[in-house]
Amino acid sequence: MELQLILVLLIAFLLLGPEGMLKVASALGELTRKARELVDQLKMEAYAEELNKKILQEEEEFKEGLPSDIAQQLKEELEGDKDEQGKTARDASDGASEGAKV
Repeated sequence: MELQLILVLLIAFLLLGPEGMLKVASALGELTRKARELVDQLKMEAYAEELNKKILQEEEEFKEGLPSDIAQQLKEELEGDKDEQGKTARDASDGASEGAKV
């Protein structure tokens, strides 16, 4: 294998000359760099896709694990909190109005 590689390089050197070999080596280096970047990008996209699938799967499992009455209870509590906040704000503004009248 090594002998074959040396033979190919020797023939290329004789045909292309030293300047041509530099150009070929530079082009091969650039091609190798781009190929590695492409492979890395594909790996990253595959990893991100796998991670998204796991997140969606865990979210679905979590939703299935919650009883429906808990969801309804949370909704009612949130609505109750909104009503209490509005009531407190109205009481505060009424108190401020009465203080201004005095």
